[in-house]
Amino acid sequence: MDQPAGRPLDAVVIDAVFVDAGGVLVLPDRHRIADRFAAEGLQIDPGRCAEAHYLGVAALDAAEADPEVFGDYHAAYAAHLGVADDARAATVLADLWAQTGLWTEPIPGAASALAALARLAPVVIVSNADGTVATLLAGLDLVQVGPGRGVEVAGIIDSGVVGVAKPDPRIFELALDLVGAAPDRAVHIGDARQYDVRGARAAGIRPLLVDPFDCRGDVDCERVTDLGAAAA
Repeated sequence: MDQPAGRPLDAVVIDAVFVDAGGVLVLPDRHRIADRFAAEGLQIDPGRCAEAHYLGVAALDAAEADPEVFGDYHAAYAAHLGVADDARAATVLADLWAQTGLWTEPIPGAASALAALARLAPVVIVSNADGTVATLLAGLDLVQVGPGRGVEVAGIIDSGVVGVAKPDPRIFELALDLVGAAPDRAVHIGDARQYDVRGARAAGIRPLLVDPFDCRGDVDCERVTDLGAAAA
């Protein structure tokens, strides 16, 4: 992917890495989504759900949507699945996204990439979520604070717990305070310009946008295909 001009990451010292959860570590469970559509008499290809997510995020970015406002996301998601013309699709997606525990599909390679990052610098998960992201990630054996079966990270900051959400820079300031890092020596890896890129920049942190399907040529920041590319 083309990258905008600027210092490469290996030209600066990185003291902290902040990582989004949804779209970087986990995705919505495609089989649960397909089953819910099937229950409404709608057939979709579960293999298209991953790309549908990133196209949905692009639609959120274009609409400059507020946190937890998913109408534009759902419309783009349904369009990619080929069910946008059926009124049942919007209801299915709204119902699914209102439920806790949907984001349970680990992205291949994310755990090993996160472990590689954690060996380089303290890692903090910074997520717009509903207060359950720490439990969800630990339950998948992906991430936890302290020793455990997943990758040990310095902290998990969930907007539903701390009461402030990206793009508000205060959520990143909490992460910086947690690890004692300066903004210009930290990076944040996320999948949404509206929340991750804007919020990180507002806090003085360098953003990287995850773009596995190369569909985000509209953004003015560095892009990586996945967390593994960021770790490399």
